[in-house]
Amino acid sequence: MIVERLYTSKLQDYLQHKKDEDTLYVTDLVRCPLKVRFEEQYKELAMSEVFAPSMLLGDLVHSGLEDFLKREFNAEVEVEGEKEIPVNGKTVKIKGRADAIIQQNNERIVVEIKSAKSDKGLPLEHHKAQLQLYLWLFNVRKGILIYVTPDRVTEYIIDQPADEVGVIRLTEETLRASKAPRYQWECKYCVFKVICPNRKS
Repeated sequence: MIVERLYTSKLQDYLQHKKDEDTLYVTDLVRCPLKVRFEEQYKELAMSEVFAPSMLLGDLVHSGLEDFLKREFNAEVEVEGEKEIPVNGKTVKIKGRADAIIQQNNERIVVEIKSAKSDKGLPLEHHKAQLQLYLWLFNVRKGILIYVTPDRVTEYIIDQPADEVGVIRLTEETLRASKAPRYQWECKYCVFKVICPNRKS
């Protein structure tokens, strides 16, 4: 009964998600550009990843921590933002959804929540880049990257927003798929590796 409701909810969220043309999300800019394309082309393959128990566990951690931040810090959660940038003679919209924004000592702080199987190598490079993009998107100077792992619950202060030149470069790389995969380890976890011409072993 509960499992069915969980997965029905995930399916509805997945099917309702539509991406406009000339729109990229912050998460698109910190992962393999081919994966971004394949998610649109091969939706059935993408669905298997959406329903992975590890993804569901991450969603539940997010939900619980967001409720805690609302209660303890009066945080805004699931905050949506967007900016437009010029890329190769056209306008591209960058959208994103911050897990939470809290107000402390007259300062807005973006909170990004991550769950992981291990605490090795924290904070991870692509997570830092994602939070820096959110800082740029929301015009905020400071963010907190919080991790929940089986061994540790910890947080990192990130206080260097991405700059617009860097965002434009990432957007160009994503649209051209010139750096695919973006990180060497991505192929290992990618559901599209069975069809990808750029797969790294």
